[in-house]
Amino acid sequence: MLVKILSQTILLYLLLFYAGIIQADLLPNFGANDEVLWKSGANLYIRLTEQDQSKQAVTPPNQHPAQLNAGQVTSALEGIEAWSGGGFFKKKKLNQLFSLQQARLLGQYISAGLAKARPDQDVVFVLARSEKKYRVIQNTGFTGGRAFYLDGKLHLIIGDYNHQGDRFKETVEKSHGIMETRQYFKHGRRAKPVGFKGSIVARAGVEPYMDGQKTRRDWITIDIEQAAAVYLAQRASQAAPQQTETSAAMQAEAARLARERREMRLEMARMRKEMQSSNTANSGQTLEQRLLTLQELRDKELISAEEYQQKREQILGEI
Repeated sequence: MLVKILSQTILLYLLLFYAGIIQADLLPNFGANDEVLWKSGANLYIRLTEQDQSKQAVTPPNQHPAQLNAGQVTSALEGIEAWSGGGFFKKKKLNQLFSLQQARLLGQYISAGLAKARPDQDVVFVLARSEKKYRVIQNTGFTGGRAFYLDGKLHLIIGDYNHQGDRFKETVEKSHGIMETRQYFKHGRRAKPVGFKGSIVARAGVEPYMDGQKTRRDWITIDIEQAAAVYLAQRASQAAPQQTETSAAMQAEAARLARERREMRLEMARMRKEMQSSNTANSGQTLEQRLLTLQELRDKELISAEEYQQKREQILGEI
């Protein structure tokens, strides 16, 4: 009797699947405007897609296109760790969030994708990693995520993490000669956490995203230059322990200088925007205030002497 019920259940599952009734929930959704950056087989891909909906009425636009260094993105991702698993009689495990191969793929294709992405686009991905025990492959886990650049940092939201997929569906399809089962995995969402049950470890250059008053365990912001520099310093110290202090100090100093340069660029962009605004709308400032702002730009060496003199003559000419 049990065998008969099981057979009927399997048959019903197949009929529903091939009729398309449950297919929409199980197969990856590729929008009409999506652009595939990398793909392998039926389930693994990195692609550009439209932003998902945030809690706000309008999702804030990303700072795309963004020019990121692929090597730095790879190093930053290699150094990220995550707690996962746990439960009754089980301890949580601390693992690298991405394998070396996954980090290299993401470093290459996230940087390439964001370089041409629109402000209303994200990069989404599903990658696989196989675990080995005693030289034998035990399980293949799938990780899905979403990446975008905003406020001078790379944002990463994890959906499914080391998910085993639908084993029942896989078994049913293999019995009918289908050797690669198409699956659906979550990419992570701005509105709320989905799929990911662990927590990403905060470290230098890697911080959890604050969603209002709540810390998101699945969403991190990454200072690419700082996170990459710190990870490379740690890796160098492991390779050459006698040079630990010197190497770490040099990398920390490099990270500090990189952060200052980035902050300076952001400040320059902000103040230049203010200058452009003053040209058109006069910004509501007095001539004295505009001259003081101009002097401040020059003191910080954000404009050249020629730009300073030209703008000063323009302001004085309005008297």
